[in-house]
Amino acid sequence: MSFNELLVYIAFVVGFALTPGPNMMLYLTYTFEYGRKAGWATAAGIVSSFLVHITAIIFGLTAILVSMPDALDVLRYCGIAYLLYLAITNLKIVTWKTGEAQKTEAGLGVFYLKGFIGNLLNPGSLFLYFSVLPQFLHPERGQLLLQNVKLGGIQMLCSFITNCTIVYLAGFATEAFFKNERYQRMVRYSMSFFIILFAVKMLFMK
Repeated sequence: MSFNELLVYIAFVVGFALTPGPNMMLYLTYTFEYGRKAGWATAAGIVSSFLVHITAIIFGLTAILVSMPDALDVLRYCGIAYLLYLAITNLKIVTWKTGEAQKTEAGLGVFYLKGFIGNLLNPGSLFLYFSVLPQFLHPERGQLLLQNVKLGGIQMLCSFITNCTIVYLAGFATEAFFKNERYQRMVRYSMSFFIILFAVKMLFMK
């Protein structure tokens, strides 16, 4: 891959990471409610699940899924159900606690797992690898496996850095969130609304 082509690819994957979607809503929600560490743990879970998508591309599993609409629909519906579960769970919290209390109640592993599952069930990530990566592969150069791994690795690194940067910036709003019960409700309701919105969008995804 030439340097110019690499820059184009990086610009695309960073742009994709900056586009609001289920993953962003997920780590922003936990950042606002539990602090930066929770957001970073969620982002780590999200980037880890990209390994599954990369493996699927390498071994042709994505092509099989795309050729079998029923299997892809099952994946999509599981993703929708998971997003709705997260949105409803977020709305059902009645006691509005301080940030310190919330931080001690949930281990970072919980947020990592939620990020991992959330992105694993996100068909958008699957479509990203299936439709974008092939555009930057060059069969004439050989070693397609190595090319796939390199492109996937670059995408994971750029996405993780972008997500962590967003979490860091969003962290400045957490203090106000912890101290203001009205702000807590506003953020929770807004995040749940956007998560449901993305779930509806996934429902009509073709």
